[in-house]
Amino acid sequence: MDIKESLKNLFFFIYKCLFNVTYKILCLTQKTNENRAVFVLSRSEELEGNLSYVYKELIKQEPAIEIHFVHTENKMNLKLFTEIFKFSNASYLILDDYYLPVYLIKPSKNLKVIQLWHAAGAFKKFGYSTKDTKFGPSTSYLNIIPIHSNYSHVYVSSSHVIPYYAEAFNMSAERIFPIGPPRIDLFNNQLEMSKKKKMIKETFPEVIDNKKTLILLAPTYRATGSHQESDLNIIDDLIQHSQKIRKDIQVIFKGHPYIERRDLLKLNKCPNITIASKFTINDWMLVTDALVTDYSSSVFDFSLLKKPIAHFVPDLEQYVKNRGFYEGINTISDGEIITNVEALIKWINDRQKDEYYNTSRMIEYNFDNTIDVSSKIVSHFKEIKTR
Repeated sequence: MDIKESLKNLFFFIYKCLFNVTYKILCLTQKTNENRAVFVLSRSEELEGNLSYVYKELIKQEPAIEIHFVHTENKMNLKLFTEIFKFSNASYLILDDYYLPVYLIKPSKNLKVIQLWHAAGAFKKFGYSTKDTKFGPSTSYLNIIPIHSNYSHVYVSSSHVIPYYAEAFNMSAERIFPIGPPRIDLFNNQLEMSKKKKMIKETFPEVIDNKKTLILLAPTYRATGSHQESDLNIIDDLIQHSQKIRKDIQVIFKGHPYIERRDLLKLNKCPNITIASKFTINDWMLVTDALVTDYSSSVFDFSLLKKPIAHFVPDLEQYVKNRGFYEGINTISDGEIITNVEALIKWINDRQKDEYYNTSRMIEYNFDNTIDVSSKIVSHFKEIKTR
């Protein structure tokens, strides 16, 4: 370990000690508010996805609940200390992603830390599963900041992925529950689906019409710099070959929340590609006819709609080497595996409106439950104690 890394780790250690002491003082000087719930927004400025569905269900089941929100940047600075005041006397801290403050403290026994996790299934490796790899955290960092620690409840899509999440979060499997991702309740609510479709059509009238076949293209986030998993640039490939796409097909590009805006805006030069700047990816699933992804967990949600799926993975070997999967694509997905741009364009041009695609095996493999997920999760974490 060089001097620079040693100094950095010393800073992490001191910061963590000060952060934890501050939290302990606040816990000692405040009484836990049994009706206080804090939702952490880290992936978006707006309440959406799993958090949104659990938020609505929690209010429904507990009308007296006091809801508070934290917009976090997960950076070790003075601003992060202000977030302690939000949750130090709460009963519920509800997350759907990485949240640094939880890993810097020893939570009060009265605080339930509920991880809804934004991804269904278990696809690409993350957390402790990538320790000391090019993509993942180092052992020296984890010894100071034990990421993904201190969750009291973790909700996943199926029982067979529990060991993978236990490994990724370095936690007991007894605190991981296969009830499902709350956001898929959308697909069982005809009224809400109709409203979502109407809103998208009103917002993007030039895109949504009955004559065009819509292809949802939703790649996963690709790290850059020293953590880079592969050299593939899907946006550049798409721009280069977009003119080969059939005239009555429109590609809807839904970028990952962490994608660079300057990269995303390059797509504006292509009239047959629309940037999905509004609405969630699950909302867009309702109006599109097929999905192209690479290693995104969005494929699991999309499978519930029984529409065509393809994985564009020309960098598969490189990605496996640098990051890896919990299980092979053929095991977890019924989608077609495509390894070159020419085959991708052909697959897109072969698509038609309202195609049926049998994903029954995939659904059975990746979901234990797809009904009333939000209701079951809220009822569960209200009653079950794991500390």
